[in-house]
Amino acid sequence: MKERIRSYLLTNAYLGVPTLEQMAANFNTSPRSLQRKLQDEGVTYQQVADSIRKSLALNYLSSGTYPVKEISYILGYNELSAFSRAFKRWTGTTPGHYQKGQLT
Repeated sequence: MKERIRSYLLTNAYLGVPTLEQMAANFNTSPRSLQRKLQDEGVTYQQVADSIRKSLALNYLSSGTYPVKEISYILGYNELSAFSRAFKRWTGTTPGHYQKGQLT
């Protein structure tokens, strides 16, 4: 199930990251059932969604095509500060520093 969700999220990245409820509806199952299936695989939906967000963030920042604020919005963050905190948790650096390092 984890790989099906990862594949769906990557394929539909332009739509943003759906909520657990939206993802469950996509797979014609209940949110609780989806949670249980993922729990059996040792992950949560949030962990899968975060890994996709991290992967997409690194890709977008490396490309240099989008400003950090736009990447934050694309990934479904309402505030730039929330994206910056998540990115720093994932990588140990800020999105701006990461992007500058990739472009030089």
